[in-house]
Amino acid sequence: MIGNWFPVIVVVIGTAGVLLAHRRRRALARTALGAAFACLVVAIVLVVARRYHLDHLPPQVQSEAAAAAVFDTLLSFLRVSLRTAIVLGVVIALGAYLIGPWRLPRAIRGTSERTADSAAHWAFGHQIRTGRADTWTQAHRRWIALAALLIVALIFALWNHPTVLTILLLILVLLALLALLALLAASGRATIEAEKATRSWPEGGR
Repeated sequence: MIGNWFPVIVVVIGTAGVLLAHRRRRALARTALGAAFACLVVAIVLVVARRYHLDHLPPQVQSEAAAAAVFDTLLSFLRVSLRTAIVLGVVIALGAYLIGPWRLPRAIRGTSERTADSAAHWAFGHQIRTGRADTWTQAHRRWIALAALLIVALIFALWNHPTVLTILLLILVLLALLALLALLAASGRATIEAEKATRSWPEGGR
């Protein structure tokens, strides 16, 4: 039972600590890394405890393999949860770093924006339109991204027995949504620029 709820407990406690912190981004990264490190320590302790248990079996136990199988079965869910929490902590810390004001994150975000702008201008030049969805996305991009992040986090919290594969799958889904969002926002900027140029052209031609 503990193994099933372990990742959720880690997320809830970490979220409470971050919301109470003064510098939330830094607190988020430190909390995530701290939780991942704590889970790593517990995982190492389990490995040591397993070896100690098998080395000190009572004489009446005839099969070490059977004892190992029982031990692994009892702690299988806890091990999966620990691995999940470790990966989740690293992913959250990395995400907090990438949205920060430092040089490398800014460079990565700038490259992504320029790539999206290039793709949007190419699509606009080839008469590929998305209607008013692009300008609406551009105007509400931050809120849409926050909603996508919260939905993915909720799916993870409600997922039955989340694993490392669950995290990787949700990350791919979130990255795809953010890429689509960036492309639509870039298309919205291109549309707005084209409309401004169209409105100002007759004035400039007089």
